[in-house]
Amino acid sequence: MSNPPIHSGPALQDLLDGRLDPSARAEVEAHVAQCPACRRELAALRWVKEVALGQLPGSPAPVDLPGRIAAALDAADREVVTESKPRSTSWTRRAYLGAAFAAAAALLVLLLRTVPSTTVPAAVARDFASYQSGRLELEHRSTDPASIEAFFRARGIRFPTRVFDLGMMEYQLLGGRINRVAGSPSALFAYRGPAAVDLLCQMFEGRLADLPPPDEVRENRRTRFQLYRLGTTTLVFWQEGSVVCVLVSDGNPEAVIQLAYAKAAATA
Repeated sequence: MSNPPIHSGPALQDLLDGRLDPSARAEVEAHVAQCPACRRELAALRWVKEVALGQLPGSPAPVDLPGRIAAALDAADREVVTESKPRSTSWTRRAYLGAAFAAAAALLVLLLRTVPSTTVPAAVARDFASYQSGRLELEHRSTDPASIEAFFRARGIRFPTRVFDLGMMEYQLLGGRINRVAGSPSALFAYRGPAAVDLLCQMFEGRLADLPPPDEVRENRRTRFQLYRLGTTTLVFWQEGSVVCVLVSDGNPEAVIQLAYAKAAATA
């Protein structure tokens, strides 16, 4: 039997759940490290498992959730039955199960959009996932920092937003939008980095001290940085006057931290 295709939900789900033998795991991990599409899919699967499911306690699941997920699985079963060609390999059958899982996961993510986030980091991570999926769109597209800052002022953002060009670090500015964090308006702007890595920055009025205990605290040039890790997503928060800033990405965590250091130093 030939090796299973890596561009497949089941392979990524098996990697996430630890069901691969060492050889297969090394093969899939090597591929994911070089494939942005598989990296994004794996990040979405992790988000569903580690972040979204973690928000369910305290908010009852919809009473029709089991039926709606069962319907998604039944649809996949019907697709298998109506296939004209016989499918002989166990991997092909698993591919259909993977499609069913993807449908159920997509339904779960849709349902979780109505579940309130319990913390600011969780809300910011949800914004990042929504941006990557295309549900949270930029309202003003521009590669010019001054143009985006003018857009924020025109839309009522009262604090200085300090949008920087990160081109020297290989991150291209894409644009911005007005968002909300912890009930307050936020200035959100997006970058695209090497290997199509997404980077979001949000700025909103608040206090770093009001955030939950971080996974790690670092200090650089007398500025405190609070780090949170939700699945493959890294969030770095710091204070600029009366404004809390956060950088979010599912790229290299150390790169996100260094970018936060650079933005904070440029502001100072």
